[in-house]
Amino acid sequence: HNGGGGSIWPLELLDEVVAIGRAAGLRCHLDGARVWNASAATGIPPARYARDFDTVSVCFSKALGAPVGSALAGSTDFVARARRFKQLFGGGFRQAGIIAAGALYALENHRDDLAHDHQKAGCLADVLVSIPGVDLVREHVETNILRFDVPGSAANFVDACLERGVAMLVSGAHSVRAVCHRDASMNDVRRAGEVAREVLTATPRSPRSAPPPRGNR
Repeated sequence: HNGGGGSIWPLELLDEVVAIGRAAGLRCHLDGARVWNASAATGIPPARYARDFDTVSVCFSKALGAPVGSALAGSTDFVARARRFKQLFGGGFRQAGIIAAGALYALENHRDDLAHDHQKAGCLADVLVSIPGVDLVREHVETNILRFDVPGSAANFVDACLERGVAMLVSGAHSVRAVCHRDASMNDVRRAGEVAREVLTATPRSPRSAPPPRGNR
């Protein structure tokens, strides 16, 4: 989902991959860090995505906006073994209730907002595809993540945007990753698009000319 720029695996393809794994005698794990986004975009319940997997992990901070927290689900025996390994590797947390409370609140109150994040990403994508030199397939923007290529250096582009108050991430020599989330309003996203256009269409500054050499005295 992340590497694919927020695109969603079709359920038929997911089922096919699981079937191939089963035929090879493999156990199957679903990294469901952004399963909430996939569900919000398609209307397919998370339980259906997870149905044929042995284990599933979910994240409460990505997209849902909890301060911190993930969960791992599986059979009773698997979870007991996973909990033991968690303790062995120093993952114990005695007063975890306050973290669980934040995750529970996000799960119960923020899922309906994910569709708005997807709309924000679509708004930003509409601006980016209109900027000459930007390479972005609009149809690939299905959730809240965008990956696009810019002419020239992605690092220079990201630095220039950051100077103007917009944070994006370099993901390659010319590739940029942007994520729309609940803490960024639609106006913020529109401003991000304006900044991207401003940076990419600005006339490069000419290098400062060196002063003429003085004659020997």
